[in-house]
Amino acid sequence: MRILIIGNGFDLNLGLKTGYKDFITSKYFKTLVKNRNPIAEYFNEKNELNNWVDIEKELTEYSIIVKNKNLDIKENFEEIKLALINYLKEAQEKEINQDSIAFKLLKEEIHTIDLIFNFNYTNSIFEIAKILNIQNIETKHHYIHGSIKKQDIIFGVEDDAKIYDEHKFFKKASNKNHVGFGILKEFEENNIIIFGHSLGITDSSYFKKYIHERAINVIQTEFKFYYYDNLGWEEMIKIIDEYTKNQLTGFRANNFIPLDSSL
Repeated sequence: MRILIIGNGFDLNLGLKTGYKDFITSKYFKTLVKNRNPIAEYFNEKNELNNWVDIEKELTEYSIIVKNKNLDIKENFEEIKLALINYLKEAQEKEINQDSIAFKLLKEEIHTIDLIFNFNYTNSIFEIAKILNIQNIETKHHYIHGSIKKQDIIFGVEDDAKIYDEHKFFKKASNKNHVGFGILKEFEENNIIIFGHSLGITDSSYFKKYIHERAINVIQTEFKFYYYDNLGWEEMIKIIDEYTKNQLTGFRANNFIPLDSSL
């Protein structure tokens, strides 16, 4: 079985402005700041200082800072999610770059792919299927974090995030639509292609245990990464080394890993 895992880098490669950086510079986010949403104000301050913000990471920091202050934090959080949905709804309508690596990958590989685990909220997979006249793609496609269409996006932090007790609603697993570890059983002894997903800490619950096991067990399957330039390679290796508890050599020895740097 072959499994395709896609993250936000997939949509970005298609030419869609779906990154958090794009969201923070949008009219939807600026309206939140104008209306004095305190979480948006905090994100905006961080963005102005660093010209970048990792929203999921900053949610943890925000929780620690405000603790139990008398703020409507849950309501503010829901406003952030709704603004993100509205922004992405507009962003996904832009024209897809059919010369992109992401588009070509799906065109060439889709008929050999058995499952698609989509960590994005957008409909880009279905738009590509429409362009290529691919039938019944929904039978192999699964949204992991919900979708814009159903307005059920799963947005927040991982279980091990050090947040204040009153802010458990920040956790992705608190969302009733969260699938938890259900997809992990599909990974075992299958060929996996990862495009545009960093495997990073914000989704560690899906990958950490699996990648660690692949460092100590010989599983003769393909584990293919698409990454962007040398920085992308270095970030990916750093994460794998952390997940394998410094057993990077074992991981690379036990797995056939063709690495594509052509993004």
